[in-house]
Amino acid sequence: MVMAMAAGLFASCSTEGSWEAYDLTSETQYSFEQKSVAYEITSADSLPQIVVNVFRSNANGNVTIPVNVKLNNDIMTYDTAAVVFKNGEANAQFIFNVDEANIQVGAKYTAELAFVVDSVNFFEHNYSLTGNAKTSISLQMAYTWESIGKAVYTDDFMTTFYNLPQIVSYEVEAEMAVGADGVIRLKNVYGAAYPYNEPGDFDTKKDYYMVLNCADPDGVYIDGVFNTGMDWGSGEFSFVSLAYYNMVQAGATFEQVKAAGMCGTLDENLCITFPAKTILAARGSDGYYYSNNNGLFKVDLSTTTLAE
Repeated sequence: MVMAMAAGLFASCSTEGSWEAYDLTSETQYSFEQKSVAYEITSADSLPQIVVNVFRSNANGNVTIPVNVKLNNDIMTYDTAAVVFKNGEANAQFIFNVDEANIQVGAKYTAELAFVVDSVNFFEHNYSLTGNAKTSISLQMAYTWESIGKAVYTDDFMTTFYNLPQIVSYEVEAEMAVGADGVIRLKNVYGAAYPYNEPGDFDTKKDYYMVLNCADPDGVYIDGVFNTGMDWGSGEFSFVSLAYYNMVQAGATFEQVKAAGMCGTLDENLCITFPAKTILAARGSDGYYYSNNNGLFKVDLSTTTLAE
């Protein structure tokens, strides 16, 4: 009988009648203020809390929004995995307490917040219809650097892709991180000292640094993506260590990438080398390609004050 009634109902409907669309925007909308935010502090800074602002499209009622929280550390802590809106207020806060005393120089602490999706009541108040349904936070205590003089840099990145006359070595400025053993950076590697650039190929408006983590002499890697500041007309060149890429993108541990042979070494003569094809290179928005294919990339630190 119910099926017969339904059939009769639909049969009596006309496409010429009044059709009123459901307005999704009538649902309360929630959004984190930013998609991501990065805090880089120095040892002189104070950051006891990280405050994440959350907004809703109206101010009606006391509402508690559950959130998923993902942390890679115990430096950032919180009380409850929820955001609480008070009646009459359209904004609320999620607060991380920061254990400042135990922040390590150079370490990166991350967190991610996301609204909990209710698959039954999809448009209920625990889901963001528009705006930022999740946000990521990173915290890092910046290194302070001191000069250690000139290192000798041997390029085997660009020779992988271009028929250059020869692999070249040249001096670049080197610095050491204070309070962090084995962290070195090289300044403007592909700047004025690089012989194959033409005028305008290198961005002189700021400095570009290659950071080398040599804390484990048998597990050296380029720490972070090295944006070179050099562009030969098809986009800026950038390089990343295969070890770093796998730790960040694939979630591998340092021990795993080291065991897989992805890292370089710092030998007794203070020379850093990498096995062939353990450095990735990109040009502009291109994907990454293997570089250092000859295995001749080298940073000679024996010419710096580290040798004293």
